[in-house]
Amino acid sequence: MSEQRDYFADGIGEITLAGGMVRMDLVTLVGSQNNPENKPRLELSKRIVMPPDGFLRSFSAMENLVKQLIEAGLVKPRDGEQPESASKPAPEGEAKSPNF
Repeated sequence: MSEQRDYFADGIGEITLAGGMVRMDLVTLVGSQNNPENKPRLELSKRIVMPPDGFLRSFSAMENLVKQLIEAGLVKPRDGEQPESASKPAPEGEAKSPNF
């Protein structure tokens, strides 16, 4: 049996498509000691590389989790957005992106 490792990240810093693969940079918040503005900064900690179809499956799973978090009251939807809005189709002729 292979060893399972858990990795912590404060977020995703950048997502790019290069060489036909999706690359997601996981970032962590690091101290402010060496920062002239005395503010913590995000630093690359790990990179996840996956094929586009794997990324799309992951994105779908994350959308479902966001809906569950909203329904449980753990997070609030963005301003002007209804919890079920991600499942509603966009008006005819209008493209809807989950990023905007």
